[in-house]
Amino acid sequence: MNAFPLHFALIALAAVNGPTAQNPLFQDLLKKGVKMSDGTLVKLPPPILADALDAAGQHAALTKVADARSPVKELVAKSYYAPVVVKVRTVKQSEGEGPAVRAVDLWFTVQGDWNTLTSREFLESVLKPADEGKSRVVTKSGSLSDRELAARRLSATVKKGYEERFVYSTFTLFERVEISATRFSVLTRGKDVVLAAGRVDPRFAKDADYPNQWRPLLRNEQAEIQLGPAHPWANAGGYAKITRLVEPAGTVLVECHVVYEEPCGWFDGANLVKQKGPLIVLEKVRTFRRKLALAGTEKRD
Repeated sequence: MNAFPLHFALIALAAVNGPTAQNPLFQDLLKKGVKMSDGTLVKLPPPILADALDAAGQHAALTKVADARSPVKELVAKSYYAPVVVKVRTVKQSEGEGPAVRAVDLWFTVQGDWNTLTSREFLESVLKPADEGKSRVVTKSGSLSDRELAARRLSATVKKGYEERFVYSTFTLFERVEISATRFSVLTRGKDVVLAAGRVDPRFAKDADYPNQWRPLLRNEQAEIQLGPAHPWANAGGYAKITRLVEPAGTVLVECHVVYEEPCGWFDGANLVKQKGPLIVLEKVRTFRRKLALAGTEKRD
């Protein structure tokens, strides 16, 4: 999925297994934040839905993102075309050729079977490109194996209701930049809540197989895309929380928050994520909704 926040979140969610209070990385992202290249820390906002709210509490929370164009009634509508709320914020804009710090906040609802939506099989199928091996968007994604972790003297804790993972991916944005990152993720699940938090792990800065880096996509005289030189990059983190709503029945709220440092070299300082991101996210969410509906139909059959 090409939309940066949705892609980041779904890769983290592709292996879910305890309530939000039991997710230490999530708590750290809210209380301390994501470290940028200049040493500053940028905190992520808390989710609008706290755990264990009743129907009235959930409705009141949803009014925080609803507006005249997208009232709560429309946000939770059983439709592929229900509104998708995307907000792209510039937290810090450096002068000259310095980096910018961007934040993306995303909310949308889906209708479907809860167990299907939260299954690893379904989420990994969403991430898998339709033309696997030929995709120009996601070219590499997955999790490090136990053997790969041992070779790097790393380990991941897995226990009931709690799972750690090291997740890697390589993907492109707007045919301008290729981004490779390995994230440390903590995944927890409750009865009606699934939460995945992830942060790019600086220990993979110069990893031979899964380096944290970005490369410009350049065009030669024949207009063919070629990869430019690699530059280090490790300043991003975020979380995705999906909550089963009390009303309407069968409705799930997906909430994603991502903060990241955007080097000037990505888009020459232009905020392309704000210009192009919302429309791409809208398309991807509609596809996500259709795939969930189809998965539910296949399950019943």
